[in-house]
Amino acid sequence: MCAEHEGIAELLLEQVDSGIVHLDDTGTLVFVNRKAEQILKVSRSEILGKRVDMLPLRTPIYRVLSENSHDASVEISIEGTVVSVRSATLPAGGSCPGEIFELRDVTGEKQEKRQREEFVAMMTHDLKSPLTVITGYVQALMSEMPDKVDPSLHLFVTEMDKSAGKMLCMIEDVLDAYRLEVGLLQIDRHPCNVGSLLEGCCSDGKREAMMHGSTFSSDIPAEIPWLELDGKQIGRVFANLIGNAVKFTPRRGTIHLSGALRDDALLVEVSDSGIGIPADELPRIFNKYFRASVAQGFKGTGLGLTISKAIVEAHGGSINVESSVGKGSRFCVVLPLGGPGPH
Repeated sequence: MCAEHEGIAELLLEQVDSGIVHLDDTGTLVFVNRKAEQILKVSRSEILGKRVDMLPLRTPIYRVLSENSHDASVEISIEGTVVSVRSATLPAGGSCPGEIFELRDVTGEKQEKRQREEFVAMMTHDLKSPLTVITGYVQALMSEMPDKVDPSLHLFVTEMDKSAGKMLCMIEDVLDAYRLEVGLLQIDRHPCNVGSLLEGCCSDGKREAMMHGSTFSSDIPAEIPWLELDGKQIGRVFANLIGNAVKFTPRRGTIHLSGALRDDALLVEVSDSGIGIPADELPRIFNKYFRASVAQGFKGTGLGLTISKAIVEAHGGSINVESSVGKGSRFCVVLPLGGPGPH
């Protein structure tokens, strides 16, 4: 490499947000960028031109360069700063043989992760536990209706049960968003009667639509085979799509669910005549916490579609949407066929 190109490379390495350290093939420090100086709390003038074995043993620079970080990154604590170190060997036949180290300050990431874990622990215990108690008592009251509970209180108890269920679903959405982020969202596959699952979702959807003053219809083919999937999670996907369709469809609107077998896959569509989604916002509709501008004023976490997409894709399927503002939306879920039948 010519001197001019080397100068350009060094200039670029000075601008990156990672620390860069280069050892030549004799183990001598030949380059250290400004970020590496900051992370290692050392001056280039003190270390450049020295071999690693000439550095003081207890210094951060010696500790970093002595770690075996070729196969995986190594995390090292330097005066309260957590540094992730990754190294690679440069080919002997190249213009800059030796070894290069990348250093990243991950203190903020570690702190953010710890805060998320604490938040999830709080959500699980401080919110779910008392809500479970509330739900238990409400269910006990409902079991005493209509004989032991005054008829004037039936509506109140029913609404309490619905609200508790919605709150529990919102907490589960937040927890699943975290599980999704850290790769802990569980998919437990078993042979599932998908036709029966869809019928149950439609029954709930029809009841919900009726309460909102809308019309719900469905067209589910009788020949849908049993599929190897997580029935609880897939049911959650369709319940979410139907729930959204009902929520965002004004009174006297229509919601329709249809299923079809096509090209070794099951296609399920949920369409509505609701408020729709602006065309420029469609690419972000499955993003975490994103809510369409027309959905302002409607309650929700902005996590349902994100989690639904993750569940469908974990089954090898896909989900997409078509929509126009004021004309409604159509969500299409594609699930591959296959898997053993019922036991």
